Order: sequence, then C-alpha cells, then structure tokens
Amino acid sequence: MEPELDLTRAPCTYAIGDLHGEVSLLRQLLLLLPYREQDTLVFLGDYMDRGEDCVALLRDLLQVSREHERTILLRGNHDSEWLETWNGAHFQAPPGIDGAQEVWDACGGRVPFEVGYVLESTRIEYEDEHAYYVHAGLTPGMSFERTPPIIKLWGARDFLTSAYIWGKPVVFGHWQLPQPLMLPTKIGIDTGAYHTGVLTAVRLPDRAIFQARR
Repeated sequence: MEPELDLTRAPCTYAIGDLHGEVSLLRQLLLLLPYREQDTLVFLGDYMDRGEDCVALLRDLLQVSREHERTILLRGNHDSEWLETWNGAHFQAPPGIDGAQEVWDACGGRVPFEVGYVLESTRIEYEDEHAYYVHAGLTPGMSFERTPPIIKLWGARDFLTSAYIWGKPVVFGHWQLPQPLMLPTKIGIDTGAYHTGVLTAVRLPDRAIFQARR
C-alpha cells in the first residue's frame, strides 16, 4: 500500500515508465496517482510501438499536458526513430524498429499529425531537485551534462551494473525489469507494460511505487 501524500509537503515528482501504446494502463495509473497542481509528471519515453493503441496514447498524453501544466514528456529510442521519418507535417515511412510496421499498418500508412506533434515536443532529459530523468540512463564516469544524447536514448552497456555516483539518483526506463530497481544511485521503472500488463510509476522524493495492472 502506497504511503499517504502529506498535503503540507513541498512539490513532488511522479515519473512514469515506458508506455508503448498502453493507453488503458495509462488511464488507470493516472487515476491512482495522487498528484496535485504543484507536482510534476515526468513520462520517461517510448510511447510508440508494440502495445495497445499508440495513437490513442499520444492523444491522451497531449490532453494530460494541456490539463496539467507541470508535465514533462521525455523521448525514448522508439520515439526518436519515428522522428527520423517525420518532416513536420507527416511521417514518410515507418522506422525500422520493432513494432513500428504494425503501427503504420494499423493507420493505413497515415499516422495522424498529433502523433508527430507530440513526439517532436519531447525532450531528451529533465532535472529537478530530486533526480536526473532520462529514458535509458547515463554513462558511468561521465556527468549528466556531458553524457551524449544517444546514450540517454539508447543506454550504456554497463549502466545497470555501475556503482558510479552522479550526484543525484538517475530515474530511467528502457531496461525492462521484473520489478522496479531501487538503488541509491538509480531508479529503474520499466516493467514491460506492453507484455506484462504492469505499468509502474515512482514518486520522489519518498520513492513510493504505484502500479497499474491489466
């Protein structure tokens, strides 16, 4: 059972793991999260491919960002691959990444404009007083600022096992884990929602875990 939120506390941050089209799980999770107007929602990327309905998911995220001012949409490697085929008006082809062709075919080759509009508004990284937030992690031995964007999107091979201290916890998705990884230096919350049916979020600074289940 998640700890009750003390309404007298300073603003919190809720980070949400990889969604991969799981719009029903997103809706369920948002009903579970006791976030307030002053709290920040950080989505860790990988909205596209594999799951239930990527188009509906992106439309929901657009609505969330309009209704909750403190919403941060980070970019995942799947999202980055889709943007490689986006010309600002439409997608020219599906990217060569797992699950993309199925999205393309489901849309009859006409992926709606809102999808590109939301994806191009995403950012590679976010930082607040609690943590660093990126899709896939940082380079061990290299600062948050100096880690290349491609590593933040795709990950470094030794990131999960590294004991390096970046100065703040690194909150990330990308690496599918059977349960959330909760370490002093790292918090991993991609629990593979599209195939496990478990979507995970973490609240900072208290590290409370929230999960929606199919």
